[in-house]
Amino acid sequence: MKKIWFIRHAESLSNAGFPTDTPHAIGLSEKGMAQAEAVAAQWQTDPDLIVVSRYSRTAYTAVPLCRLHPQVQVVELPVHELTFLAPGRYIGTTETTRREPARQYWERCDPDYCDGEGAETFRHFCERVDASLKALQEREEQRIAVFCHAYVIKAILWRQLHPDADFTADYMRDFFDFHLNCVVPNIMVYPFECAGDAPLFMKTPFQIEMVG
Repeated sequence: MKKIWFIRHAESLSNAGFPTDTPHAIGLSEKGMAQAEAVAAQWQTDPDLIVVSRYSRTAYTAVPLCRLHPQVQVVELPVHELTFLAPGRYIGTTETTRREPARQYWERCDPDYCDGEGAETFRHFCERVDASLKALQEREEQRIAVFCHAYVIKAILWRQLHPDADFTADYMRDFFDFHLNCVVPNIMVYPFECAGDAPLFMKTPFQIEMVG
């Protein structure tokens, strides 16, 4: 039975309210660094593979677990966060600053709309999440820890409910409603299992606890 754990990265500087420049290079807050150590300390199953996204906050979160398992290969898959706003227009801004343009993006509800250079369409995001899931299922490793992002995890959860749906405006609108009601905290773990070519099915999610 293949086991895949999707772990949201530890608290980033953006999550903590600090201004940031580029989505791919956001570091961890002091709390986030402690959370990353907690993930490694509480992890109970030796992984065969560790996966990170191209956004550095996932790699930073994985560092303590990689340190415990130096023999385990680390690979990068396209499980990076949905970047729906053009990064060049939001250098030095906070999540609060970006709230209004984000609202306008979701109100537009166009799965093929691209906000500008460095942004992606909702359709492309969904397609790469699907492709990443397929790539994970096809790998030979049986115990895979995937450090990724909140939107990615929500897209995976939503896809389990609508496995054959097209990426229409209705799908996007319903996903956003799901997003608003689905809280994915930092270092929350979503375990999935599958046998052979069977679809993934989710086990009970769990939160890595901070001690002290």
